Amino acid sequence: MSNEPRESKKTTKEKAATARAAAEAEQRKRDNRVRLIGGVAIAIVVALIVGIGFFGSRKDSTTASVVDDARVPTGVNTAAGDNPWGVPYNKAEGKPTLAIWEDFQCPACASLEAKSGAEFVKLADAGKINLVWRPTSFLDPRFLSGPNANSSQRATAAWGCAINADAAAKYHSTVFANQPATEGQGWSQAQLIEFGTTAGITGEAFTTFETCVNDSPYTQWAINSYQTFLTEAVPGTPAAFLDGTEVPTATLIDPVALEKLISEATGK
Repeated sequence: MSNEPRESKKTTKEKAATARAAAEAEQRKRDNRVRLIGGVAIAIVVALIVGIGFFGSRKDSTTASVVDDARVPTGVNTAAGDNPWGVPYNKAEGKPTLAIWEDFQCPACASLEAKSGAEFVKLADAGKINLVWRPTSFLDPRFLSGPNANSSQRATAAWGCAINADAAAKYHSTVFANQPATEGQGWSQAQLIEFGTTAGITGEAFTTFETCVNDSPYTQWAINSYQTFLTEAVPGTPAAFLDGTEVPTATLIDPVALEKLISEATGK
């Protein structure tokens, strides 16, 4: 049996407990420092990624500029007047204008075209509206490393060639109908030419169309329209405006509601 005084044993246990507590506290401090440093490092990396992405986007949007005298397809708007660089489908005097911003690679635009595109054309054919398509290529910068870079711009330029062949509506709907399932995959030059056949362009008109697509004389027109999209601060695509007032998506895809809105605009 030990003859050590009870007080001494108690003191030793207390000292040991104090030492353990101090060691644990120091370990917690080290752990907190590690977490803090790690968190700061992650925040810096995220900030860099976001900053680079933002800078890249801003850089892309400012590298091109509008060329007022750019060549445009037959009947397409120039820099002057309403809806510059837009593609008018018809002319209905005294009727409201439905202008629709679209990117050929935009899945939501393809859905709108599939659901309501024929209705828009029907309203225009009936002389109830002036229909104007306004192309943009804001999705291109996201897919520069894809298999078919600048597909939105190239599709727009090819569309210009189809417009010259009097196939504006058919080529427009064909491109959207053949939008790849994988966003950003885009279209090859051969596909854009083949869409001309699907749109009904034949004979000498097709030969001219094919040459036009390969020569791409309407690239600057596509750039002009995209830059105007940025200047007008359009929030995204699809975006439709009836005489300059944005049309809610719910109204845009509801034929009854859309006709009501058009009637109200006509009565003003």
